[in-house]
Amino acid sequence: MASAEQETATGPASAAAPASGRGWCLGVGVVVVGALLAHLPGYLHQLFDSDEAAIATAGMVVERGGTLYRDAIDRKPPIPAFVYAGSFLSTATRDLRPLHVIAAVCLGAAAVVLAYGARRAGGVAAGWWAAGLLITGAIALQPTDAQAANFAHLALLPGCGALVAARTGTRRSAIAAGILVGVATLTRQTWIVGIIPAAAAAWWSSGRRPDRVLLVFAGTAGTIAAVALVVPFGGFWHWTFGGNGSVLALGESLNVGERGGLALDLFVLANVGSLWLLLRRGGRREDLDLWLWLATGLVAFVAGWRFFGHYWLQVLPPLCFLAGLGAAACRPATRRMLLMVVAAPAIAAWLLAFSPRGLNPTVGAMATYTTAHTHEGDRITVWGNAPEVYWLSGRTPGGSMVNTDFVTGKTAGRANGPERLRDATPGARDSFVQSLVAHPPVLFFDTSTDGLRGYRRYPVSLVPQVARFLHRRYAPVTLVHGVQVYRLPADSDEALVATIVGRFPGSGPGGGRIGPIVPSGPRHWCRGAATHHPHETHRPLIPIGRTYP
Repeated sequence: MASAEQETATGPASAAAPASGRGWCLGVGVVVVGALLAHLPGYLHQLFDSDEAAIATAGMVVERGGTLYRDAIDRKPPIPAFVYAGSFLSTATRDLRPLHVIAAVCLGAAAVVLAYGARRAGGVAAGWWAAGLLITGAIALQPTDAQAANFAHLALLPGCGALVAARTGTRRSAIAAGILVGVATLTRQTWIVGIIPAAAAAWWSSGRRPDRVLLVFAGTAGTIAAVALVVPFGGFWHWTFGGNGSVLALGESLNVGERGGLALDLFVLANVGSLWLLLRRGGRREDLDLWLWLATGLVAFVAGWRFFGHYWLQVLPPLCFLAGLGAAACRPATRRMLLMVVAAPAIAAWLLAFSPRGLNPTVGAMATYTTAHTHEGDRITVWGNAPEVYWLSGRTPGGSMVNTDFVTGKTAGRANGPERLRDATPGARDSFVQSLVAHPPVLFFDTSTDGLRGYRRYPVSLVPQVARFLHRRYAPVTLVHGVQVYRLPADSDEALVATIVGRFPGSGPGGGRIGPIVPSGPRHWCRGAATHHPHETHRPLIPIGRTYP
């Protein structure tokens, strides 16, 4: 820490240090090991939040040959579902712990990329401080936000790559920055705002050449358009961008100041060292693009007015880059003191993550009932927000939705009730009913009878088409922890479905039991009625009678 190389402090020209040699390789190793250790609680526990279950449900359908935005619908971009599907395929299980390892590797790689960029701008100390601050900042969150392999964590690596590549100034780096912004956007859609600072950085670092801006935009647009090779582009665009207008509206969000203030207070406490270094660095002309990245990250955090902790992960890369530059200008004694300030909240959050919240007992009971009363290839539907049931039981969602919030308009941070119906995703109701008509599920769980996760204010009767389909076609069979369970009679009349809910283009009657969705080749996918996926056992993730986790 006290060497002449590490004490180099300020100007980007004089402070640049080559990222090579034994010291660099040793530092990279330390950073990667640090990131892996930071996610150690995730290797011992599987599910940290329902977002993981939602991605796992979509990934499970994709792994069996289904199509996103048709067979499994979520209001999220596609890359995380494909990452989960790849893990399920390679491990032949639905275990989430390998995904936590992937999230740790992404964090370590993102920290190395950030170290490379900060090292070029401010010297060796700036690079390693930026990397360390990114890891500690990503862990100093609540366990549900810090340890889950969710959209925000998986987007860190391409996001940091875009930030660093955009500052290089070459044509290739401008294209790379655009592509990486596109990849980050296909992982978590709020990274689309990163196209502004990426274009600004490419323009400034190249000597104000306008073609660099065009290359960034072209790279981003081309990457996002390429998603049409693997998913229906219309469905992707609608569910990821076009249908989310009501989510972004401030209008009826409750206690915005109170909730936002609390989220800000927690972030400041967890990152007080980084914020002090940011202020010490101050505003400099050569840092303009980093401040733009920071501003767009804050916009992404505020969007939707929900203030979840993992939203801060888009703010961390530019914050830690700037803080690393600030640390390089500090004396060694000051940096040693800052080490304790930075480490304390991260260690506290890390220890807390070893004791995460257990699975909701009602959700666990629903999953156990499902595995006991359905067979492989069956579909089930949960009216509510409990994607864990699909993941734990290994059953495909009837209605295609990973949860029915998109149908009811239920949104975090807003008052529950029938008035939320106007916030439903456009087209969600028709898509849900069409899927029910095409493939009636064997079981239908109505969580409004229990009030699970706020659904008491969202009875099925709010959507008459679904209510008619359910009550005329299904028979109530039991209560599971207060959740009413309906079952499709084995001798049901398929033709009755169309008369209950009305006819929809492209829909048709189908049986409650379906064959598993299987791949017909390495690139093309189809449905199979008799062939089973070679890696899918359809065993329940949790044997009946066991507790979770």
